[in-house]
Amino acid sequence: MTVVANMIGTGAFTTTGYMAQSGAGGGDILLAWMLGGLIALCGALCYGEVGANLPHSGGEYYYLSRLVHPSLGFMSGAVSVIVGFAGPIAAAAMLMNSYVATVIPGWPVRAMAAALIMGLALLHSRDVHIGSRFQTIITVTKVLLIIGFIAAVLYAFPQGDHGDLLKVNTKFLFSPPFAVVLVLVAFAYAGWNAAAYIATELKDPKRTLPRSLLLGTTIVTILYFLLNLSYLLAVPAQKLSGIEEVGYTVASSLWGANMGGVVSMLIALTLLCPISSMLMVGPRIAEAMARDGFLPTWLSRLNHRNVPARAIGLQAGIATLIAVTLDFNTLLIYIGFTLNIFAALTVLSLFRLRREGRSRIKICVGYPIPPLIFLGFTIWMTVWSIQEQPVAAFYGVLTLASGYILYLFRAKQARLVIDAVE
Repeated sequence: MTVVANMIGTGAFTTTGYMAQSGAGGGDILLAWMLGGLIALCGALCYGEVGANLPHSGGEYYYLSRLVHPSLGFMSGAVSVIVGFAGPIAAAAMLMNSYVATVIPGWPVRAMAAALIMGLALLHSRDVHIGSRFQTIITVTKVLLIIGFIAAVLYAFPQGDHGDLLKVNTKFLFSPPFAVVLVLVAFAYAGWNAAAYIATELKDPKRTLPRSLLLGTTIVTILYFLLNLSYLLAVPAQKLSGIEEVGYTVASSLWGANMGGVVSMLIALTLLCPISSMLMVGPRIAEAMARDGFLPTWLSRLNHRNVPARAIGLQAGIATLIAVTLDFNTLLIYIGFTLNIFAALTVLSLFRLRREGRSRIKICVGYPIPPLIFLGFTIWMTVWSIQEQPVAAFYGVLTLASGYILYLFRAKQARLVIDAVE
């Protein structure tokens, strides 16, 4: 449930328009979503094995600290707190209120995004059980609404020539713009590793963590493909170019502006799910880093209901700042670019785990093919996206450099002890 809740969010309802703007046709877009699912599944296989052998909360922060070097672990943790969770929280809150603005003209998108983030943070800070129940309800609601939307579009099966959905522009596939398309897809799939951040809170993590990662990623891949197929059946890719509220455009095209407004409000409702989920999962990284001494110790303290309320407050504060300051499109590229780097490093650490004979639980079927696929695509995307989107890439590199400098400052005060993996 955690994986599905984190994955299905902002990217599902907005990135298709940006892909079309990059020059992708209908067939190119569908292929990109399939490739994104394959890459995410390969990553989930690798994370499943690493996580099963190191069943501890903290995700990349914990894995890289123990398998590679504390500096990489700290940098990935800092990036996750700011980019991996605060960024997507802000993006989802902004998009949710953008959909509301299609129905209510003059709706203050940024101000309401900030208010929403703080309100949900207060909910999760109060009681973990209340937050979990709320999360379960909106996750189920979101999945049912998406399935209903897909079914309604496929049932209507809009008339017209849909031959472009079977055409793939091979020249475009090997171009820098397609690398940017895959970065956008990677952003949409971000969250496939969510269960790794709360491993110690799972029952029998050695068994349930890999299953959660793989099953959640597979379900979301199928939903994403069908959702985008429904988009492109209703509206040609060229007409979606640059459009942020894709769901509203599709619904208005099929059923009129009034129904488009209804769909917009339903999509806005579904976007509560990733915001809530990331506010529940993300602060666990700051909590883990504080326990190790890399962040102030007050962030590791739990309230009387066993909730890291202060870490949640920090996460919400950063997300609110991003929501009221940054441009949406640049934010998406920046998030996808930066997170890909640490996901690749974590997948790469699986080779060390295997080589040193410390992987007692084998999860990665077909090893070493899945990690090689993941690393190959990630390197290709990263190199080409630097050329195509230098500003977003620059911010990503600046974030990494800042993380390392902060590590050097905090390392002297840290109490981190690298646990040997038996």
